[in-house]
Amino acid sequence: MKNTVQQLVVVGFLLFGMVGCSVVPSHDTSTAVQDQFQRSGRFALSVEKNTGERDAVQGGFVWNEHQQRIQLDLNNPMGSVLARVVADAQGAQLQYPNGEIEYAQSADALVAQLLGYELPVEGMKDWLHGQTGTRPVTDLKKEQDQIVYFQQDQWRVRLQRYDELGPRLLHMHRTQPSQSFSVRIVVDY
Repeated sequence: MKNTVQQLVVVGFLLFGMVGCSVVPSHDTSTAVQDQFQRSGRFALSVEKNTGERDAVQGGFVWNEHQQRIQLDLNNPMGSVLARVVADAQGAQLQYPNGEIEYAQSADALVAQLLGYELPVEGMKDWLHGQTGTRPVTDLKKEQDQIVYFQQDQWRVRLQRYDELGPRLLHMHRTQPSQSFSVRIVVDY
């Protein structure tokens, strides 16, 4: 089960990175900061290694942010909490249902510590808001003044079904020398 939880953590930190700042895009491209932010939905992650081995995990998430404290619950398909991620200015921690806790100074560091490889987690925080942030972007495509596709940090990202907070459907794919990642996030509310 810990391996499954670690896979959930990858997705959780993707979400963590993407919604780490609670900024709501407005129609005039200026931003308004909210004190609270909440999103809930489902995800699916598949990892294919260059050996042909495949891993897949799916579940739900509930994201709550209040001021500088973030709490992300990762749920199995039946709704039980498999892990809780809590992050603030002091660092990030992962709480397992058995009470075990993993700590790190940042989301990036915790992912590397748990999985043994790095993911550009912090850079993804803008994607759930339909933004690309300040890092270089290639192949940017927009429809009706909303970003629908781009490539950044070796990720190919497709954003769809926007509401007032951002896209409600995200498809992300990244290929590395040893494996490729595909993530699908559906925001219910």
